Amino acid sequence: MGKKICILTAARSEYGLLKWVIDGVNKDYELELQLVVTGAHLSEEHGMTVRFIEEDGYPIAVRVDMQLVSENKRDIVRSMGQCSIGMADTLADLNPDVVVVLGDRYELLPIVSSALVLGIPVAHISGGDVTEGAIDNEVRNAVSMMSAIHFPGVESSAENLRRMLGKDAPIYIAGEPGLESFLRFDLMSRDELAENLELDTDKQWCLVTLHPETKICIEENVTMAENLFRVMQGMEGVQFVISKANADYGGSQINAFWEQSVKQTPDRFKLFTSLGQRRYLSFMKQAAGVLGNSSSGIVEAPFMGIPVVNIGDRQKGRHLCKNVIQCGRSFEEIKDAVEKMQSQPVIVDTYYGDGHASEIIIKKLKEWLKTR
Repeated sequence: MGKKICILTAARSEYGLLKWVIDGVNKDYELELQLVVTGAHLSEEHGMTVRFIEEDGYPIAVRVDMQLVSENKRDIVRSMGQCSIGMADTLADLNPDVVVVLGDRYELLPIVSSALVLGIPVAHISGGDVTEGAIDNEVRNAVSMMSAIHFPGVESSAENLRRMLGKDAPIYIAGEPGLESFLRFDLMSRDELAENLELDTDKQWCLVTLHPETKICIEENVTMAENLFRVMQGMEGVQFVISKANADYGGSQINAFWEQSVKQTPDRFKLFTSLGQRRYLSFMKQAAGVLGNSSSGIVEAPFMGIPVVNIGDRQKGRHLCKNVIQCGRSFEEIKDAVEKMQSQPVIVDTYYGDGHASEIIIKKLKEWLKTR
């Protein structure tokens, strides 16, 4: 039996980024995949996105229901506690050679701290980034401090990790893993998308994903969504596909606003709990622009050259590629940025990698495990 690689996923977005690492480990005869699913994947409110993993055919070793509730901060902490309880038995029973996690979701804190106490090394993908507008920043750095091997996306992130962990820490630049899907997926055509999403091929399309900023109050987050929607209403001849906010504090309130607002003109505004990765990336490639504050607009959209309006401070601190227009949360600032976006040409920027991250991660992980 090969080395046991336990990969954990807690959210739709992070599963999409981990997909090709999961795929590579699953196909490698020297490795044994232990896939653990938790968080929003098992939540009805957030679309039970475990179904996408099942449809992809990857064997799920354990499902840890952390009874995720994100209505208020106290409930989030309680859910994290449930995650710790589930991880105690899960990781002890699986006894992997390494636990692999990605990014900066708060669910990672109970996962990684459980592994640390149990003496199981952690491999952290996409550490060293900076996002000052959410608690993700502190979570990401905490996860990096508790991890044994690191796969940042770019050199600046690697340098941040070296300052935190020392220049001799095992740090390997891999590029951002989400880019790989553009090269490996059979993406849907514009006609297929139009039929699937009930859209008009003759109109411009925009992709919208607005997550809460977790360092401001809920009221300010809802106002940001209201301002964005007012701008969208004024964009003539454009249809919008809106992907709901994630399970962060304030996400439920933003989603409630979308549900109420899009009822007015359902032919122009299509709202989805989750599009699934293939459909999401297919639509992004066909979109005239991406609006909101998702990391996919910062990292994935530049690879296709799609114009992006990044709103507010959620992604503050990240490198902004040439296709990204940064703006504040007010109506006027969003409106000005959207007008600029509508006249912006396609600008491809490969700052975040070339789409081969999983190969590097699996190769270096295997080499590292042989030395232990």
